[in-house]
Amino acid sequence: MTRLLLGVALLGLLVPTLARAQEEGLEQDPEYQMHLREMQMEFETREVRAEHERQMAQLELEALRAEIEEAQNGSEDGPLALLLILCGVVRILVATWIYQDIRRRNAGSGLWIVLGLFGGLFAALVYAVVRLGDSDERKKRANSR
Repeated sequence: MTRLLLGVALLGLLVPTLARAQEEGLEQDPEYQMHLREMQMEFETREVRAEHERQMAQLELEALRAEIEEAQNGSEDGPLALLLILCGVVRILVATWIYQDIRRRNAGSGLWIVLGLFGGLFAALVYAVVRLGDSDERKKRANSR
């Protein structure tokens, strides 16, 4: 029985010593060192990839926020854009009206059409006043003949 106890005690002392010796032997083994280095490099690569993916997700999130802000700001400019388009259409209609009136009356010049394009309703008002003045002069001439 004593031998058994001594054997177990000796074995208890040798096992940690053998395990430590085996670890020390592995630590100095070049293949084990290379395997540890490969595992460390793989871990670092995964960390870098995870950081890259996190940064890409952050950039995508910022891009979406910018698009949302642009869409919100764009809706504020909508009425102004509509007003500018309406002004352009009115100027073209005024110039068309002036052109047709000049052709119908066989009087006037292309200068009024240009003024209608750039002046809009104000130019149409001035043209109408000048035209009324011309009509009055024509009536006077027709009556005097």
